Amino acid sequence: MMYSNIFYTSEKLTLERFTWITELLKLYCTRHYPESLHHHPRTPVPGFSLFLSNDACYCLVDHRLSKLWDILFRLPHVRFIFDSRDLLTRGISIEPFSRRSPDQIVCAGSGTSGTGSSFAEILLKATQQETKDRCLGFLQCASPYLNTSPSTIIDLFHAAVGKKISPELYGFLDGVYLMHHDQRPTMTVNAGDMLLKVNEAAQKKGLSPLFLVCSRSAASRGFATFTGNKGKVISSCTIPPARIWDISQIASRLCRIHPVLSHSACAIQLPRNLKVPEIRSPGHSDHPSLVVLVTHPPYGNEMAFGALTFALACSHLGIFTRVVFMEDGIYSLSGHHKLSDTDPVLNIQSVITATNGTGNLEYYAYTPSFRERGLSGSPACKGVQMVDPAMLSQIFFKAPGGILTDYQRVLLF
Repeated sequence: MMYSNIFYTSEKLTLERFTWITELLKLYCTRHYPESLHHHPRTPVPGFSLFLSNDACYCLVDHRLSKLWDILFRLPHVRFIFDSRDLLTRGISIEPFSRRSPDQIVCAGSGTSGTGSSFAEILLKATQQETKDRCLGFLQCASPYLNTSPSTIIDLFHAAVGKKISPELYGFLDGVYLMHHDQRPTMTVNAGDMLLKVNEAAQKKGLSPLFLVCSRSAASRGFATFTGNKGKVISSCTIPPARIWDISQIASRLCRIHPVLSHSACAIQLPRNLKVPEIRSPGHSDHPSLVVLVTHPPYGNEMAFGALTFALACSHLGIFTRVVFMEDGIYSLSGHHKLSDTDPVLNIQSVITATNGTGNLEYYAYTPSFRERGLSGSPACKGVQMVDPAMLSQIFFKAPGGILTDYQRVLLF
């Protein structure tokens, strides 16, 4: 098994998101691995671990989610790991849940003074694989101070360095601020200084840390740049290890076989039919497939357009990419968008229509999100396939046709 099935999130879980996660896990156990419902399954059943940090911890005390927890507690081979530090900070007690289902609810210790493995160490172990790519990637899209704390990323990178795994940070959209120099945050650690310490520790161990900044995201946020030797783009605004590159250079890292996390991400093991022989052409190289979930509205911020930009960059590099519009992301597909010629933003429906049918790229929309809002899809977005929970589970847990990969990545935007 190359990957454990994992879901990591640091975002607050809304009722809608917790609902579709519960539906997917229910289908995972009942449809894709029905053996998991037996006390003594005849075939191995891969477990599913959900790692929750920061504001995701509030799902334990949100009474709107209690009925969903009742369902989840009946699902075998599914466990939830919480960061004890984040629970304590928020005054959340895990004891009532751990008493009810001690095998499913795990509170990760601080990792110091003999208190057991830390949240970051357990998460790192769950992503481990037997490949030559000894590195761990993290795609940062959100601001490090307005949305989620950078502490988990720093802890995860230090844990990786301790296991001689090279840390890789990819700054995209507001995530580029993570690598800005001379930061002075008032309520959290200085992310730039912490990354410098990660870089120093990695180099001392002979590792190859990599800190990439998307050039378009950096330029739109006023990062001063100049061209150095051999045409490299250098910035006077970033920490020294950071390098500004085109988005395609960041996407190319996803062609490699190594775990890549984000503020909300999955790594899914894909079952393979070993009875069917694989036919490979000379020099053939499989890239992990990618699922991009668009969960934000199209024009209030850059997340929806950023998701499409990243998906297109990956598909152009030969990565089979499926984009699913869900939650508030379905606003991209509802109504008929009309923008004037002087409007500074693009019409997202025009972008979807123009890129639909592009090689290695497919578009889907989650029907429960439309139903929840009393909306329907727009005729302006022909070719976007509607999917229900069962079909979404196929996208998550079944290998794409004609793709010879053991696992796929899922990134939420």
